[in-house]
Amino acid sequence: MTGRLFLTELRRTGALWFGIALAGTAAWLTADPERWDGAWMATVLAHHAGLDLLWPLALAAGAWQGRRDRAAGIVDLLAGTARPGWSRVAPQATVVAGCLAGGYVGGLLDGLGRALLAATYHPPGWYGPLLLGALSIAAAGLLGLGVGRLLPSRLTAPLLALAGLAAIVVVAIGWADSYRPVLLLGPAYLGDADQYSMIDGRVVAGKLVWFTAIAGTGFALYAAGTRRSRLLATIPTAVGLVAALALFPPTGPAVRPDPEATALVCTDEAPRVCVTRLHEPALAQIVDPARRALALLSRLPDAPTQVVEEPSRHGTRVEQRRDSVHLELVIHGDGTVISGQESIEASILDGAGTWACGAAAADVAGWEPIQAARAAASLWLQGRDARPDEFWPPVQQMVADALARLRALPPDEQVARVAALRAAALDCRPDLYDVLTGS
Repeated sequence: MTGRLFLTELRRTGALWFGIALAGTAAWLTADPERWDGAWMATVLAHHAGLDLLWPLALAAGAWQGRRDRAAGIVDLLAGTARPGWSRVAPQATVVAGCLAGGYVGGLLDGLGRALLAATYHPPGWYGPLLLGALSIAAAGLLGLGVGRLLPSRLTAPLLALAGLAAIVVVAIGWADSYRPVLLLGPAYLGDADQYSMIDGRVVAGKLVWFTAIAGTGFALYAAGTRRSRLLATIPTAVGLVAALALFPPTGPAVRPDPEATALVCTDEAPRVCVTRLHEPALAQIVDPARRALALLSRLPDAPTQVVEEPSRHGTRVEQRRDSVHLELVIHGDGTVISGQESIEASILDGAGTWACGAAAADVAGWEPIQAARAAASLWLQGRDARPDEFWPPVQQMVADALARLRALPPDEQVARVAALRAAALDCRPDLYDVLTGS
């Protein structure tokens, strides 16, 4: 009997089509040909980020369904039945919430399938954001049902979608400059999460309470038949809001590092080349170019003896060590390593095996001499000149001048200048060009 009720609701409502449309939209928002699908957490987080747009759509879908009885002119007929309100509306509410949540999960099936084939590391808790997203979408659908029944106008669905989007934007802008637990009330916000993160358990618990409360309010509004019951329907959201804010971390990040993801996987033979466990499939691609780069760097005194991937977080840099070249890998959608230079070897040799630092990100004039000095040191190590138009015009000329002045020196002095540049770059000094050219 119950099964027939659900099948009937599937035929009578547009919930199934709403779910299919949501799945297609979610998959479209997640698709990125440049993102490697071998990282489970990165794939799930990219999918979760689309909730800021999917949530208002789910609200609108629920509101459109919520006006069905009024549009069919059977409100009074249903009100006269002996069945309690919650029992009468439960099948439709379940179908709408289930189809929308299923559509959200279905939008990630392709990404999860790719991750299953490509990844060697499956992080614990990767399913947390997925389940939270499905719950939030179901809650949006139920809230839309309740509002649509309360305000059965054709304009309710689009206006509710705009209201939901506006609320998300207002919360994001209003608390963007500093961390506040209220940000976590948004459907997509999970703090500064990345592929090396684990979501804090308090965040998961708080969001579970919050979206369950919203779902409870939506269902109660949909089942309510009197003004008093509609007022009482707001209680779950009020209680859920207080409980969620109490559960959320009061200060600090909402995520914590995943030590297993950042653990190093290294070659057995020297010189050692290491990547994070997350990027273990890319190790074979960088071993040979990394060792060629280390061989060229061995001309310098106190040369580095290993290449190690050490990912940075939230715009910060890992402190560099003199015995290592620190590498930050970016992997293209097809699984190949993006070097940032013409080759992985050239990328490692940039700045004589150091990271680019020493000027503010927006300081173009300050970066030009730094970039020129770093490029000149790399070209000197490779024993080649800059190709025509390899750099933008001001830097191109500075690189040519620096190489000419460097190569005019005795061989021992050339080595000393490049070694001095490496030492200055490790300390993030801005005067690399002067150090290299002796200006």
